[in-house]
Amino acid sequence: SGITAKAPSGSDERLDLPASSRAPASSTRRRILKEAVRFHSSKARASPLLTDHRPQGEAAAAAVVTQVPVGSAPAPVSPPPLFAPTTAIIGDSIIRKVRFFNAVTRCFPGATVLDILEKLPDLLRSLPSTIRRLILHVGFNDTSYRESETTKKTFIRLFNFLNSCPLTVFISGPLPSLSRGQGRFSRLLSLSSWLHSASSLNRFVFIDNFNLFWNRTSFYKTDGIHPSPLGSNVLAANIRYSVQTSPAPVMPPPVQTSSSVQTSVCGSD
Repeated sequence: SGITAKAPSGSDERLDLPASSRAPASSTRRRILKEAVRFHSSKARASPLLTDHRPQGEAAAAAVVTQVPVGSAPAPVSPPPLFAPTTAIIGDSIIRKVRFFNAVTRCFPGATVLDILEKLPDLLRSLPSTIRRLILHVGFNDTSYRESETTKKTFIRLFNFLNSCPLTVFISGPLPSLSRGQGRFSRLLSLSSWLHSASSLNRFVFIDNFNLFWNRTSFYKTDGIHPSPLGSNVLAANIRYSVQTSPAPVMPPPVQTSSSVQTSVCGSD
């Protein structure tokens, strides 16, 4: 059964929250959160000593995250890391600052689920052959259209495609919005709950971000949408926790969803 809670808009209207949304985080998740906060605090204190004095071009070339406008082709790949990456993080602008060891990030600001679906075939072919895990974070921009059923259908198309790929798939759930009205908050909560169930049916790993970010104003920038530097550290820590605590990558067999046979377009690993 669910509980009721006020939406962050400040109105008196109440939302029914599923039991999973009020479940307390485990001690390990709390430890991950504390480590992210400590890391952010130590980095902030040390920032005057860590100023990058390289020429602007060199500093940009060393960035781990590749940020790509939705309507353009991916930017040139960053210089190879010290160790071959095993995880790819792909999504909208929420993941712009998310990075961790052995992971590459491809950020498409403004991207919808359909945008990511259309880009994935070529994008996956361009990734290093050492990639074994794929983390997707998308869906927030779709909620602005207020067409929940259409969004779900597009996600199902995305999941059918992912089932043909020889990768372990993680679905990173949406963050709750701050001061964006009860309607947007309700749609994001509904999407998070649906993605949790749909990911389980497709044997994907769902990453619950809603609980961590709910009513945590320090985790957001002033727009109430994008994570602050602290929020990006917390999001990265939560994703890393899910990757580290999940079973070793097992390539799932394709799921038949129509009369035609699914064909992998992701290439061999």
